[in-house]
Amino acid sequence: MDLTQDGAGRLFGTVSSGNTVGTLREGSVDGNNIYFIVGWNHGPVGRYTGVRGPDGRLSGTTFDLTNPSSQATWRTDRTF
Repeated sequence: MDLTQDGAGRLFGTVSSGNTVGTLREGSVDGNNIYFIVGWNHGPVGRYTGVRGPDGRLSGTTFDLTNPSSQATWRTDRTF
């Protein structure tokens, strides 16, 4: 995740998973909670929600907006 945040809590930036790259279409932070939508370079668009844990890492759940039954968990390696 390479994100920036404006004064209103909105997120902008890019994310990657292996060789797959995505661009944030929208996102926000409220306290320790995070929400964002990523358009991936291979087509899917994912909605991500999560929380910053005591270890400083972000984790949560995601689903494909065009196929909501396709769900997964996610976690960052980097701390925030």
